[in-house]
Amino acid sequence: MSKNNKSLIIKKINFLIDFAISESKNTDFKNPYIYNYIKIAFRLAKKINYRIPSNIHMKVCKNCYAIRNLDNTKYKIESKIINKTKKRYLKLHCLSCDYIKKINITKEKSI
Repeated sequence: MSKNNKSLIIKKINFLIDFAISESKNTDFKNPYIYNYIKIAFRLAKKINYRIPSNIHMKVCKNCYAIRNLDNTKYKIESKIINKTKKRYLKLHCLSCDYIKKINITKEKSI
């Protein structure tokens, strides 16, 4: 696959995800195909071996392709001490599919 084709597919992936997020924010009309747009974008990314940016993974559940908002997601900051190092995580709990994503907030620090 040439670089030109890959860049076009990356633009298509970003467009599909941005379009789905903007459609979900629209309160007048709820598009029933929002999940399909995100699913297609994730499948295209997998085909060309493209890593979707972390800011998009914060907005979309990779298990059920739901767009995260305050209605369907719980946010929690959790800290643990492992081997005398304090680690902090942001836990994103999707209420539609019960998938939990943990994101490391801080780098390792000694106590």
